[in-house]
Amino acid sequence: MQSGTVENYLKAIYELEERTGIARTTLLADKLGIKAGTVSEMIKRLSKADSPLITYMHHQGVRLTPKGRKAALNVIRRHRLLETFLHRTLALSWDEVHAEAEVLEHHLSDRVTDAMDRHLGHPRYDPHGEPIPQGDGKIIDLSGTRLSDIDNEREFRIVRVIPESDDLLKYLESLQIGIGACGSILSRVPSDGSITVRIQSDDQFMDHSLGCQIADLIFVEYL
Repeated sequence: MQSGTVENYLKAIYELEERTGIARTTLLADKLGIKAGTVSEMIKRLSKADSPLITYMHHQGVRLTPKGRKAALNVIRRHRLLETFLHRTLALSWDEVHAEAEVLEHHLSDRVTDAMDRHLGHPRYDPHGEPIPQGDGKIIDLSGTRLSDIDNEREFRIVRVIPESDDLLKYLESLQIGIGACGSILSRVPSDGSITVRIQSDDQFMDHSLGCQIADLIFVEYL
């Protein structure tokens, strides 16, 4: 198992690659909450190892090697299974599980990880709709369309929310916007990309205004 620090780097690089195709140093520093200089030093170390986990392209960014991708998917599997266990079994809310999983993921053996997977019935997605890698490293392709990209008045179901922060998840929960929630876009403001959505909760409908940065983190499928 890699050190906790290295695992955090690999996980962050993987997630940025999934989003933008490459992990730029500045974005990696922002995601990890550390100085760019510290990130640069770690990138040099990981890319110059005898069996490198990443490749670094000057002025472009970082990509995982096949070995690095395998290691990243292993820690992501532990993280998302832990989130699912904490949510389903211990009834923690979807905004509480991320921070707890961040600590526990570095101390889980493969045996315990596999046992947790069996106990949960081999879940395919975590509480935020993110796919959970299988033990062999396979992972379901990301699905859904960004909420900010769908047509007005088309009905949708939310299938994934990128857990950018606990505060974001708490805010969405307060609006009853979560995985499985259905709704439609009523209107949008072209100048800033903000939208007004109508969300169905039981037999009621609630209208909310969402900024483009939040809408970009929510993925939906058409009904």
